[in-house]
Amino acid sequence: MLYPPGHLGHDGGHREAVLDVLGLTAADGAPVAGAWDRLAATVRDWRRGTAVLSHELLAEATESQVDRIVSSLGDAEVHVVHVAQDLGRQLPRAWQWWVHGGGTVPFATYAARILRREQHRTARVFWRSHDLDEVLSRWATRVPGEHVHVVTAARGDDGDAVTWERFARTLGIDPLRFRHTTSGCAPLASLAGTEVVRLLNASERPLDPLRLQAVVRHSAGVAGVVPRLPSSLREPADAEADRATRSVVSNGWHLVGDLDDLAPREDAFTTGDDGATPSAQDVVRAQTEVLESLCTPSRARRGPAGMRRRALQVLQERVRS
Repeated sequence: MLYPPGHLGHDGGHREAVLDVLGLTAADGAPVAGAWDRLAATVRDWRRGTAVLSHELLAEATESQVDRIVSSLGDAEVHVVHVAQDLGRQLPRAWQWWVHGGGTVPFATYAARILRREQHRTARVFWRSHDLDEVLSRWATRVPGEHVHVVTAARGDDGDAVTWERFARTLGIDPLRFRHTTSGCAPLASLAGTEVVRLLNASERPLDPLRLQAVVRHSAGVAGVVPRLPSSLREPADAEADRATRSVVSNGWHLVGDLDDLAPREDAFTTGDDGATPSAQDVVRAQTEVLESLCTPSRARRGPAGMRRRALQVLQERVRS
């Protein structure tokens, strides 16, 4: 089993290669020309078994880009593995990443635009890489249906471990031979903490990028409720889950996991405005916490008191989840 080597980049060069083949530019600069061709050549030269190329941006590939990707792998037998998550978990995290990248729309508005499939750029960008039927149908133009695998992301305390086991089983490897950690995905930040960053993004004054990134880092430690979908969006959210389920079944794609994992759970929705729109008091408290963190010497933050405070925040986050 080959996951292309680290000397091509911290992730095996996959990010640079995918940006190159999709013609995208990252915030930290243009991708290196020819990065995909070099990665594809590494795969073609691998004669000992399976090679794994992995990056979430591959979900955005157009049919012509899919054609180039598959063609570049020569006579390799290509399989597509898509890890799917319910929108109750996906939308809050997508909104937070969007805000951290400069987004200015509140969570309730962001979620409504997407779930109601409004004619808005935000919705078009989201569904281009998250519409299960649309994404996998583009890949199915070059990959046989029986080579398309849908792995559902498990929930619960052991959700990460179960999802890894499903993914590994799909690749044909023994998951118990690898040490599993949960450090790859940061906990979902609080609604009020993210709101601090969003309000800064909406400011008409030019902001220093480095200082803004410092605010982003410290806002992640603000305690509070995490974003949850407004209860008014339950019907379109359930409809999207049903649509994804029907796509898997009707297209005959190989399912690894449980289709119920694609449906948002009850606790993904608010009971009123709590979790969808932060109160003014919560935002002021979050702003104060971020300012205190920014003004506290780094050594003090790393000291025993700072460690205890962070441990308490982690415990609170786990209890809430």
